[in-house]
Amino acid sequence: GLIMRVLGYDHPPGAWFCEPLYAPCSIFRSADPRAPRRALDGGLYFKFYGDEGWKFVMTRFPAYRLFHEPLGTYLVGVREGHIRAVRKTDEGLRAFLNSKLDDELSRALRELLDELMAISSLRLADFGLFGSMLHGFYHPKLSDIDLVIYGLKALREAREALKVLYASGERFKNEFGPDWAPSRAELPWLNMRSEEFRWHQARKLIYGFFSSQEASRWVKFELEPVRSWPEIRNRYDPRERIRKLGWAVLRAVVSDASGSPFMPAIYGLEDVRFVEKPKGAEEPERVICYVDEFRLQAEEGEEVLMAGWLEEVEGPRSTRYQVVLTYGPRYYEQVLKVIRPGGA
Repeated sequence: GLIMRVLGYDHPPGAWFCEPLYAPCSIFRSADPRAPRRALDGGLYFKFYGDEGWKFVMTRFPAYRLFHEPLGTYLVGVREGHIRAVRKTDEGLRAFLNSKLDDELSRALRELLDELMAISSLRLADFGLFGSMLHGFYHPKLSDIDLVIYGLKALREAREALKVLYASGERFKNEFGPDWAPSRAELPWLNMRSEEFRWHQARKLIYGFFSSQEASRWVKFELEPVRSWPEIRNRYDPRERIRKLGWAVLRAVVSDASGSPFMPAIYGLEDVRFVEKPKGAEEPERVICYVDEFRLQAEEGEEVLMAGWLEEVEGPRSTRYQVVLTYGPRYYEQVLKVIRPGGA
């Protein structure tokens, strides 16, 4: 069946809003050369890219939609009765490491974890496993390693460790170093130049390569930030009403970036100035971003340019405004980028 990941932390009881990740070849095929995934049992899956998974499920599988009461519309999601299996990333990593798998990529995974823990106080409990290795789609000679990192503290430490490893210039290198060159599939954003994209991605530090002795090749890896349990609050409130006001382009200074690594990425805003605004627009106090590429995009004190959908959020006690970058119309016109870096 369809493989989805839970999207964000705010959900109604007994149900979860989701992002579609993979579909079996019996119901979906993709012309994207990056998409095919061969499962260990021989089955063929295809990975969704951009907003194609959202479009596919919304049009083909109405059962996998949930009504979002504040928005007054349906989003991709599942109820408890629709779930055949749950794969938790922390349990998945432990199960993988305790398994009898002994190919070059499984050994490279252990090698990468050892390197990260050797120069930090990170523990195995700070990590999880996602992507092809979690789902049994990986190719020992070709696949990447996708790790989860839990919580702000562990993420800060992992990024510091990677900064040291990249600076050594020996076995680790930033994926978005000076030699990076984008393909059309990697850079579909209409309001961001390739050099801007590279600069933003490089300083996140969570995308890299390491020269694995076990795999005898450069292995690509990624760290996926996920909130730790004490950091999670379910703020889904069916009493709220969210009204889309229209397309907005604005400049602002980031006042709070503590929520920027996660999904959705949340940035507090101040000193907001509209470049383009819809009727009835008021200054937003934050931006909420469901686009992977715009997580960890800006730091506190930096000035940003953004384009997305301005919303009015009416709650039981107050009304606030926010900008949302998400799936749907004008997906690739959306942008969040730094125009004045910190210290500039």
